[in-house]
Amino acid sequence: MDDSFTINIQKTGPMQFTTTFEEKYPDLLFDEPPDFGGEDKYPNASKVLTAAVASCLSASFTMCLNKARIPVDRMETKATCSITQNEEGYLRITQINVRIIPTWNSDIREKRKTRCVKIFKNLCIATNAVTNGVPVNVDVQLE
Repeated sequence: MDDSFTINIQKTGPMQFTTTFEEKYPDLLFDEPPDFGGEDKYPNASKVLTAAVASCLSASFTMCLNKARIPVDRMETKATCSITQNEEGYLRITQINVRIIPTWNSDIREKRKTRCVKIFKNLCIATNAVTNGVPVNVDVQLE
């Protein structure tokens, strides 16, 4: 399946940006912390990227469990993003740690659970894009 989409981003404040997807989705607002000239009213791109990876992994794990007919009573996902300066002094995301904590009936065979744990990461397109370094092409129109 080939699928593509386009989003639109408008600068709406000193370091605030409004991202518009499609009419059926609400806008997503971004902001930077004061150290970067923002007001820290909304999450920044690093937080949204971390949320996207964690959410995609959660959905992929749930999809695998559903296909394996493993009911989940409850699931919580916690994600931690590590940011450090590189040698040139630029901040970089150096690691995203995701912990998925499902709660399920203990009667389910361990083999079925283990299979999902083994394969679900391959289902997540956001995590694979980050892990494998998807190419990003940038064009700045000066005129």
